[in-house]
Parts: sequence; structure tokens; C-alpha cells
Amino acid sequence: MTRVVDLDGPGLDWREVVMPASSGPVRLVRLHAAGEASVSLVRFPAGWSRPDTGHYPCAEEFVVLDGLISVSGTDFPAGTYAYLPPSTPRTASVAGPGGCLAVAWFSGPPAWKDGLPDGPAPRVVHGPVAEALRVEDDVIRARGSASGVPEPRDLVSGGEVEVLSLTARTWTYGSGVPDLPGPLLTRFWPTA
Repeated sequence: MTRVVDLDGPGLDWREVVMPASSGPVRLVRLHAAGEASVSLVRFPAGWSRPDTGHYPCAEEFVVLDGLISVSGTDFPAGTYAYLPPSTPRTASVAGPGGCLAVAWFSGPPAWKDGLPDGPAPRVVHGPVAEALRVEDDVIRARGSASGVPEPRDLVSGGEVEVLSLTARTWTYGSGVPDLPGPLLTRFWPTA
């Protein structure tokens, strides 16, 4: 069975979450979690900021659906994809004047660590969604899936796939890639 979530729908289960070292809460809808990995829809209010320096020990990926967020001096407007490897330093994060709505994936618990991480800063990948990742037949292959992202025709009963349609503004989770307008960002979630 495939679960479909309208990302603009009125029935979403929003909850307020205070992000460490930030100016105030954000609103969040947990879309899926498996093991220590998770994906959420996050709304940053206008003026939200995290002025402190810190990092997450896990990787984060996000797609900005609306508005703008700036992280470490880099602006991420609507339609932008970003991959921040584990221990990426973050400074001076701020939501734009209209706030920001994003879908965010974490490879593990997003436990904020104050200060700079040890070692050199990893390379952040970002850009327009269709350019930042490999696009084939309007399907974007997410780089963060631990097991890799199979071709839709290769999906088997041993895993589930999540699909973010930027055009339809839907997020789905189930056993196959639904017939949605592209581009589609897909991620394979293995099952135990």
C-alpha cells in the first residue's frame, strides 16, 4: 500500500519543535522514520535564525519547496537541493523574509553539536534540483540512500521507495514509484 501526503494539505499533523541554538521553534511534520534515519516536512517562520556555529554528526539532505533559507552564507531558494555530509559546519543560518518550507532527510539522529567539528569541512553539494543530482526520465536519484536507489522497474518486495514530486507537491511512501509528474526525487528504504 502506498501512502500519499499532500504537502500543502490541511490535515497535516504539524508540531512545534525547538531547534537547538535557534531563535525559536519551527513547525514539523514527520513523514517517515526507519532505524535512525528520518524525513520531515519543515516550516521555518520568517526571521527564524540560528546564529551559533555547530554541526550534526549525521548527513542531511533537503529540498526547498517555498521561500528561502541561508546556511553558512549560502542561499537555498525554492527549487534547490542540498546535501550536507556528516559534520558539515553551519554558521549564521537564517530563514528568508517569507520563511521557508523544506523536505529534510537525516541519515541519523539530528543531534546538534556546538562548535566546529574536528577535521576539514566536507564538501556541500547544492544547486537547482534538476542540476544537483542525476536526472533520468524525470526521476532524480537521491544520493543519501544507504542501499542505493534502484530503477523503479527493479523494486522488489525487500524495500520501499519514497517519492517527492516537486510538481504535484506530494510525498509518497510505498512499494513502487507512483505515476506523478516529474521531476521526482526518489529514495529507497530497505526493510528489515
